[in-house]
Amino acid sequence: MAQPTCFHEADPLLALHRRALAEGLGTLLLVLAACGGGLAAAHDFAEPGFVPPLTALSIAGALVALIVAFGPVSGGHFNPLITILQWLAGERPRGCMIAYVCAQIAGALAGGLLAAALWRASPGTAGHGGWGGFASEAVASAGLMLIVFGCARGRRTNAGPFAVGAWLIAAIVATPTASYANPAVVVGTLASAGPVALAAGAAPAFILAELLGALVAFWLVYLVFPQRSVSQ
Repeated sequence: MAQPTCFHEADPLLALHRRALAEGLGTLLLVLAACGGGLAAAHDFAEPGFVPPLTALSIAGALVALIVAFGPVSGGHFNPLITILQWLAGERPRGCMIAYVCAQIAGALAGGLLAAALWRASPGTAGHGGWGGFASEAVASAGLMLIVFGCARGRRTNAGPFAVGAWLIAAIVATPTASYANPAVVVGTLASAGPVALAAGAAPAFILAELLGALVAFWLVYLVFPQRSVSQ
């Protein structure tokens, strides 16, 4: 049996529909926290400068809690980039990868719709440009994947969720696009409202940048961290 590590489920033989459901629910709650946090910040503070740090705290806090809660069941990805890179690394079967990504996207859409409904908000978009945000999203995504796979390869089972949360706080504040770094979150924001919501025209650029950044990180992971074997 492989030594326990973060971002891999405790029991890979658990029924796939249960693991995928955990990914869908976790992504729903993550997008709810992201979009709802942005709406709350914009509603409660007139100064726009408060929105990024408050949104960062909402997203990071939610993600740490969700990884801790759902990680033993599904690995706690809530991000297609993690799932796809694990598949490319031979750490996850293709069928599982497809099920996870579909559940993540469905959960993200539900989370975005729920946030808008709870706040009774009309659809609105953030000020992030489409292709103008390409470099920002590529860098943010590469950084996130390096943190995730660094913790996984280093078997930092307990530290992983907190390392990811800490990185996101820094990246959301430090990058011009506020570090979406997650194609499912991008899709979810299309259905939502407030400062975090994106226009449909921005989505292709963001998603392409995130995939490119993840692939760069995938290459760097193999240079920096040793290969680990996982029994699936």
